[in-house]
Amino acid sequence: MQDESTILLAPAGSADDDVQALLTRLGFDDWESARQRLLAIAGQGDRRDALSDSLPMLLAALSAVATPDSSLLNFERFAGAVPDVTHFFRFLARHPRAIEILVKIFVGSQFLTEILLRNPTYLEQLTEHRQLAELKSREQFVDEGRAATDQFDELESKLDALRRFQRWELLRIGACDTFRLMDLRTATVQLSLLADAIVRIALALHADELDVSTDGFAVLAFGKLGGEELNYSSDIDLVFVAAADATRFWPLGQNLIKTLINSTSEGFLYRTDMRLRPWGRSGPLVTSIDAHIDYLAKHGMLWEKQALVKARVIAGDEAVGRELLSRAEPFIYANSADQVRESIREMKGRIEEGLRKKGRRFGEVKSGQGSIRDIEFTVQYLQLAHGGDNPDIRTFNTMNALIRLADFGFIQADEYRQLTSGYVFLRTIEHSLQLMHHKQAHALPTSERELLYLARRLDFPDAEQFVTHYRQHSDSIRAIYEKYIEGEIVDDVSPERSKRLQHEHIARMEPSYHKTFADADITRHADLLGRLSERNVVEVDAQEIDDGRWEVTVVGYDSQGDLPLICGLLFVYGFNIQDGNAFMVDPVSGLPSSIKNRGRRPRALSLARKFVDVFAVEPPLEVVLPEVWKRYREDLVGLIELSMQGNSREAQGKLAKRVAGALRTEPEPTEPNTNLYPVDIEIDNNDSPHTTVLHIRAEDTIGFLYELANGLALCGVDVVRMIVSSVGNHVFDTLYVTDENGHKLTDPDRQHQLRTAIVLIKHFTHLLPRSPNPEAALLHFRDFLEQLFSQDNWHERVASIERSSVLDALARLLGVSNFLWEDFLRLQHDNLFPVVRDVEQLEQPRPRETLESELHDVIAGTSDRHAKRVALNDFKDREMFRADMRHILGHVTEFGSFSAELTNVAEVVVSGACRMCYEELESRFGSPMRPDGTVCPVAVVALGKCGGRELGFASDIELMFVYEQSGSTTGAESITSTEFFLKLVEEFTKSIRAKSEGIFQIDLRLRPYGKAGSLAVSLEAFRNYFSKNGAAWPYERQALVKLRTIAGDEQFGRRVEQLRDELIYTDAPFDVASMRAMREKQNTQLVKVGSLNAKLSPGGLVDTEYLIQGLQITHGGRLPQLRTTNTRRAMSALRDAGVLPSDVHDRLQEAYIFQRRLIDALRMVRGNAKDLTVPPPDSEEFEFLARRLGYADDLARLRDDLESHASYVYEQNRLLDEPLTSP
Repeated sequence: MQDESTILLAPAGSADDDVQALLTRLGFDDWESARQRLLAIAGQGDRRDALSDSLPMLLAALSAVATPDSSLLNFERFAGAVPDVTHFFRFLARHPRAIEILVKIFVGSQFLTEILLRNPTYLEQLTEHRQLAELKSREQFVDEGRAATDQFDELESKLDALRRFQRWELLRIGACDTFRLMDLRTATVQLSLLADAIVRIALALHADELDVSTDGFAVLAFGKLGGEELNYSSDIDLVFVAAADATRFWPLGQNLIKTLINSTSEGFLYRTDMRLRPWGRSGPLVTSIDAHIDYLAKHGMLWEKQALVKARVIAGDEAVGRELLSRAEPFIYANSADQVRESIREMKGRIEEGLRKKGRRFGEVKSGQGSIRDIEFTVQYLQLAHGGDNPDIRTFNTMNALIRLADFGFIQADEYRQLTSGYVFLRTIEHSLQLMHHKQAHALPTSERELLYLARRLDFPDAEQFVTHYRQHSDSIRAIYEKYIEGEIVDDVSPERSKRLQHEHIARMEPSYHKTFADADITRHADLLGRLSERNVVEVDAQEIDDGRWEVTVVGYDSQGDLPLICGLLFVYGFNIQDGNAFMVDPVSGLPSSIKNRGRRPRALSLARKFVDVFAVEPPLEVVLPEVWKRYREDLVGLIELSMQGNSREAQGKLAKRVAGALRTEPEPTEPNTNLYPVDIEIDNNDSPHTTVLHIRAEDTIGFLYELANGLALCGVDVVRMIVSSVGNHVFDTLYVTDENGHKLTDPDRQHQLRTAIVLIKHFTHLLPRSPNPEAALLHFRDFLEQLFSQDNWHERVASIERSSVLDALARLLGVSNFLWEDFLRLQHDNLFPVVRDVEQLEQPRPRETLESELHDVIAGTSDRHAKRVALNDFKDREMFRADMRHILGHVTEFGSFSAELTNVAEVVVSGACRMCYEELESRFGSPMRPDGTVCPVAVVALGKCGGRELGFASDIELMFVYEQSGSTTGAESITSTEFFLKLVEEFTKSIRAKSEGIFQIDLRLRPYGKAGSLAVSLEAFRNYFSKNGAAWPYERQALVKLRTIAGDEQFGRRVEQLRDELIYTDAPFDVASMRAMREKQNTQLVKVGSLNAKLSPGGLVDTEYLIQGLQITHGGRLPQLRTTNTRRAMSALRDAGVLPSDVHDRLQEAYIFQRRLIDALRMVRGNAKDLTVPPPDSEEFEFLARRLGYADDLARLRDDLESHASYVYEQNRLLDEPLTSP
């Protein structure tokens, strides 16, 4: 970056091309103006040198924002406002965080920028962000405001001092909001308490000026201020009330309003609305309590009573205000739910109609459809409708009301989440809009450019993602509003399926068909075939025959794999096929059987073959209701239509899932049968001129015909004719088959593959109940076999996987998820075969010493630089794969063991890669030294999950490289030690590859100043950055809780850990407000609207971890035993120290284990560390998730556990609000 500074500060006219390329890359629209501005700012001499030192950080900050041009302009204006520019630039060089603060304010708010420009000395106060984020009480605001006004004697001077005080506090709160040091609730409360204080101070000043006591006079706040939900540019809704003799207080009230609304050179305080008083604008400015109550009783409209829900006393005689509110309560909650609903519906309808007339249909954040007002009206309706009998839900604050409504069951848990996250999201937008120019803006900008700027200010990458997020929130909010206010709309009209019959004659059947069936049967078959059409692809006819058995006739258009669909679905319905026949019907006499279009619907179904399949089946019950066959036909139609549309794999997968479910319901044998019965397959190419005949003899097992037909279908074999018979517990089947092109199977190798595949698939199908996702398992097994048969030595490999234990392992592995197959197992084919061939060796973990020795040997066994890196990554992939397989197959039973195995692999790989890169650099540059001539040590410290030895499936690896101090290297090509360690980190990150995003991906962003900071950090820089008064944001200091040395110099690593303890385990309590602000941002931006995110939703894993980390930081200064990086160990230490009650510890640990297992399961499904959205409870994916987590088919219990754990964790976060006491 120093080179860039030199280029940019070079005289105009030189290096123009370089300057243009650089400034364009940084995001400037007008590079020439930007250059001129930089040169003007830089000046000459010491001033230019001082700017040169801070310019790299300034450029990094400007490049990260949406509007670098305007931000640079504001920077120039600010530099022009400071008394000593050179001193200012040197201050920035010493405090790089100040640059980030300035640029964020420039981008986020022109209003706050103007405050800073008028008061440039405020910048130094803003950099003290720990003091900046102090949460002030109403009394503290009052005291500080009075201290500001007491410096002056004249009333107008006092009021201007009050306005300056307000401006500083707005800057302070707005900056905390911008830097995420306060969450929305905290920011709005601080804004509201500030307004309360200013009204109190102004009231007292005017009372003194008029020599009037405020006894008997109260100021009530309504609306946003009443609810402690004030915006940056809100009106404040006030009502004045007197105990008696109201006219006596009119001058006081008039002067107060005038002070609030008048603008001077110091600005104005608040726009003030008095229209909520009795009779509105035409009513007296101050009313007595009796008059106000009389008005409510005789003339009060329902909307006026609704407004009282948010009323509270903010100034004057509190007893007077409380009396009014107490006497008003019976009127507030006196109306029926229908009356309240109708009133709100009409009011909201008028608001929306007004917006429509103005052409404002979309983006109305405050009052449109799916807006803040929808949430507020829904909440107030429920309060008014139920608050009479349930006083606990009466509260003036919207978010508090949502909590209470959920607690008392008036809204559902998912509605609470949607309304809360939606409210925070929309209010955050509103804040950003109003902070820009301190105006009452409530609508999204219509300009694409302005919309992009808003999206970037809210940390969205682009306008499209922001608008998508907005629409999702808006739609979700509106649906809940309509449920409670408009009433649910249920569409129970289902279109009837029209049927068209078209008779056809049987053109040609094989001679054996006429010998097999009687004339009456043939006539019935012809009638069924005549019913087939474009919209009726399958007909089913079932008739009861002898001994309680049924004869089932199925006719339809032939499509790929229809036979296993028919047989498998019969099995799903509980029918046992005892014998049967299957025939193909050619559409035109003499047409060859190869006319069939496989895998897709023919252009004209009249050119497609048809089939006639007849089976004798034994029912599961003595009585079979007609509805059973109706449902069977509907299910079969769905599967066959799916297959005819070219989705045969999907159809087979859906059926596999249902077959597995049916197999699970079979009675468990006393002793599990692990035998794989032999299947005898005789292949005859002489008996039939056009087809290959398969004679199959085997032991009869449950679902045998489905398993057999499935094996043939998955191998691409077409069954033209079939004869099924069974004697005792043996089956004797004859099948006439062709390949996918209608030809005989004559190739010996293909015949060998066919025999093998039929046996393996048949046996594998029977093991599907052991798979979490049978559908995926079956389809992936076919792909697995395709890869198997592509190997030259497939005959040898088949012998190794024919065992039941191996097939069982494959059923579980291949059914975990599509990701695991597509992006992992399939790519790990060479690793998969050795693992599944010897599944027994997976039963034991590999000791760390063994891993270290093997990695050392594989790296030492190669001399080429590239080959070493290949060997390193192959080792990493193989060992991570092995650990994952142990986890999936259930060999890791104790919680934490899986994480320990993954962490061992990670530590060995990180250490090995670091050593390899260090030695390569050392051979070129020599050893890095301290200034005193001794070797400079370096430590690689892990943070996050790796630091806590809590890695899971698809975890990244968060690291920081810390070295002691810089000298020079000892080699002939000498460089500074700092440069050596920078090169070390660069080579290290290049040496480790991640197969996909989030899986063993090296993450260095937690180093000082993140992406803008140095890759390698000196110990002194580490100390300065993370110190109490350092530049680190609170979340960065919190992250150090997980810091643990995993590579490099062990002794130096212990020094880094000791320094960490000194820096974060002090007497200062945990910064709860900043943590909640960050959580709010995570929940608002990263959680899919209306969904539950296992990690980031309220009560998710992050809340559990942050609660424990917060308690560690708060109490760790005096309780060293709490200083552990592992969450579960920290929980136990907190319990043993008396910080966590035992019952709370037990519930939190249970929730934590549940959350970790849930996240591992979700990552296993998707292979994406970021997508941790729990699937909807009514989805198939939720069923698979339940099985992976050991819930079997008890989906309700999983739903309950998800809700109960999240609720408990969310509730226990209140522990962070409790005052600090010694256990």
